[in-house]
Amino acid sequence: MAELEQVAQVAREVLVGASPLGHEDTFLFDHSLRVMRLALKIADLDEVREHRIDRLCLAVAALFHQAATARLDEQRRTSGVYAAATMNAEEVKDYSAELAGDQLKDLLTARQIENVQEVIRQTHNAGTNLIEAIILSDADNLDDIGALGVWRNLRRMLLEGCGIGDAIESWMSREQYGY
Repeated sequence: MAELEQVAQVAREVLVGASPLGHEDTFLFDHSLRVMRLALKIADLDEVREHRIDRLCLAVAALFHQAATARLDEQRRTSGVYAAATMNAEEVKDYSAELAGDQLKDLLTARQIENVQEVIRQTHNAGTNLIEAIILSDADNLDDIGALGVWRNLRRMLLEGCGIGDAIESWMSREQYGY
């Protein structure tokens, strides 16, 4: 998929920023690549293959599902006003979908962009019937529960000025919700 390689390069430009120490921070891009690979593997399972899955849409949505996080992290580091503090999860997903649309307008058709945006918006929505969103949610959750997911959560908490106790509390609340 030469088209996907171009999309991945655009996603890299969006997701890679400067670390707090000024180095290149590929953490979110690496996460998105892992989620994309997991999502495509899930799509290949016999139980899932019976559904009509738009694999390009799924892969692109996986690459851009964290686009807002990258922008909001940059804003947190460079501005006294941190928009994420006032944004709920749905607004963050909408922002990621908008960023994907803005960045991909020269690479994908309007219909493809619309589909990618809908998958991003429906990700982690327990009531969705959109198979690509369900797969993306599962892939994101799988990446989240492993060692790298624990590190990602701890890293985020530390960057937001929270301590280890806050990170542990965050994981305890996940356990309470059966995560």
